[in-house]
Amino acid sequence: MNTSPKDQYFLWELSPEHEARIRYQESGIEDNGKPPLLFIHGYGAMIEHWNQNIPQFSDAFKIYAMDLIGFGKSQKPNVRYSLELFAAQIEAFLHLKKLDEVILVGHSMGAACSIYYAHLKPEKVRSLVLANPSGLYGDSMDGMAKVFFGLVGSPMIGEVLFTAFANPVGVSQSLLPTYYNQSRVDLKLINQFTRPLQDKGAIWSYLSPSRRPQDFTLDHLARPCRYKGSAFLVWGAEDTALPPHKIIPEFQQLLPQAGAFIIPKASHCIHHDVPDAFNERLESILDSIV
Repeated sequence: MNTSPKDQYFLWELSPEHEARIRYQESGIEDNGKPPLLFIHGYGAMIEHWNQNIPQFSDAFKIYAMDLIGFGKSQKPNVRYSLELFAAQIEAFLHLKKLDEVILVGHSMGAACSIYYAHLKPEKVRSLVLANPSGLYGDSMDGMAKVFFGLVGSPMIGEVLFTAFANPVGVSQSLLPTYYNQSRVDLKLINQFTRPLQDKGAIWSYLSPSRRPQDFTLDHLARPCRYKGSAFLVWGAEDTALPPHKIIPEFQQLLPQAGAFIIPKASHCIHHDVPDAFNERLESILDSIV
């Protein structure tokens, strides 16, 4: 069994006024002639959400994973959070590690910022593996969801709701709908998602998508986007928030070259909901591109 990689940190100067301490991990083998994998988590998540996936590939690839600014154990400054900011973090990390190209494996918001980065720097991305990406919604958001997001984005109300949900009970209620196999939402997972909510500044990053939703969409990118390399969509069939039959066509306008794979009995957090099925599909994808 592979030992868990150690936490490492780098100081990212994201602007003349702001810097943030960013957590990352690295594992796997060096200098094997294959491009490394960089895993990017989704909204509210952290490196540990990939714990059922990364170890399965560390014997064949060099692997990196990091906590996006504002999430996990990375610092949470009061800045304007956006897909553009996260894409800039990916660029800073590639510069830090002197990486010429990577395979980006992203989930949800992490997949959206991976697309954004690939659009900006297509020459740096060997392939995109996108697990239930967010960023394009079509008509999938119902009326009640729109009302809820409007409330969260309101001054004062957002703070009250954040306080109400920033605890194990609130986290459990938020996570359960994102899993088909709800037994996977155990105390360990709930605690992993709860801990960062207590950090200084967490309210700024966690409320950003509802307060400035336009900063977290891909609607303004050209269709097709500038990235022409290989891309793969891997979707949980039971994702009710981002139903594949509605959302996959949206992403294939952005990435016409993207193959789509729907995995049954899985919801939004597909990589952790059905890790064996996800890992099998990821292995097949990687075999096809390296």
